[in-house]
Amino acid sequence: MAEINVTDVEKIFSVIAKRYDMLNSILTLNIDRLWRRKAIKICSIKEGHQVLDLCCGTGQMINYECKAVGKNTTVIGIDFSQEMLNVGAKRLNQSLKDYKYELIKGSILELPFEENTFDCITIAFGLRNIPDKNKALSEMYRVLKPGGKVVCLELSKPNIPILKNIYDLYFNHVLPAVGSIGTGDKKAYYYLRDSVNNFMNKKQLKEALGKIGFKNSEYESLTFGIASIHYGTKQKSNNI
Repeated sequence: MAEINVTDVEKIFSVIAKRYDMLNSILTLNIDRLWRRKAIKICSIKEGHQVLDLCCGTGQMINYECKAVGKNTTVIGIDFSQEMLNVGAKRLNQSLKDYKYELIKGSILELPFEENTFDCITIAFGLRNIPDKNKALSEMYRVLKPGGKVVCLELSKPNIPILKNIYDLYFNHVLPAVGSIGTGDKKAYYYLRDSVNNFMNKKQLKEALGKIGFKNSEYESLTFGIASIHYGTKQKSNNI
């Protein structure tokens, strides 16, 4: 894959922002919603927890997280695409009228929060778009409270050979073609294909979480391995 910078990626997501959710549902046969619900369950969010959703896009994870923390606690979402945030704000205003949330345009590499701020941090289908993934994981660790959990939902590849062959055919050829027809932007879905193909595999991401300092880092494969949920906990200090 040709080298691509953050500005290029931001432009890609800005172009497809208004059709992003619809195409995700079509291209995953609506299974992505089940994946998100599973990820939220693994978060073990309690009422009143401080929750941060990174690469929040159109706010699909925030929709679930607000209902988990209750109506008196604000869920915060950060994304680098203002267009995605605009779409998210419009949709969340309709679905979360009695809940509190804040959407911020910013970088996952420089989170505008103090250390030990959040009980849970989520990121869904976003980590592979970050050029410095170790820096992103370090920032998550920094702003997470001791004992807090990070949960990362990401696309991956099936391990069963016959399924892998079918998946490769669909993901490398069918998905980019359908995506480009749906958005009029061929570059966006070819970028999606390449970003997944060049991303860490499940074991590598588990190791990356461990190296940053997350304890009990594990992953759960979803739908024969075409997606996975990675999670880990920030170690409590001896005084806690």
